[in-house]
Amino acid sequence: MKRISLFLAFAVALVGPILSAQRTTRANLRPAQSGAVESAATPVPYVLVSPGVETLRVTGYDKPLRSRRETFFVTNHAESEAVRLALTIEYLDASGRQLHKRSAAVDCEIPAGETRNLSLPSWDKQQSFYYTHSTVPTRTEQATPYDVRISVDTLYVKMAPTGVER
Repeated sequence: MKRISLFLAFAVALVGPILSAQRTTRANLRPAQSGAVESAATPVPYVLVSPGVETLRVTGYDKPLRSRRETFFVTNHAESEAVRLALTIEYLDASGRQLHKRSAAVDCEIPAGETRNLSLPSWDKQQSFYYTHSTVPTRTEQATPYDVRISVDTLYVKMAPTGVER
């Protein structure tokens, strides 16, 4: 009986601190000070919802078979610099059936009248699809070609600060 009680006392002494409550809060925490104070001269983005083809044009889409990125060219025909795009990309098989559809936002700096190459992480996580107009690898055993439809949902352009001539 003495052995059992001695064993229980020893077990409680070992397990007791482990089972006791722990303090999980930390003392003296302060929120980080935001150093990003915008000045009055900083241009404010302006939103254009559903811009037309005459405002923005997306061309030159590419995604080879084993690529982890999708690339395309965007030409800005607006009068101001484009700073962000919201796109909808629809992926279609050879019969025109939808494989996938997604919306994505891309930060960019495209001055008025210029073209830039933009990229996104690929929707094809298994790397088993390739764009129909990309080069087809010679040792392709099983790969599925697809086509895309890209539409620009929202265009964010940089506006000149008030009181400043362009």
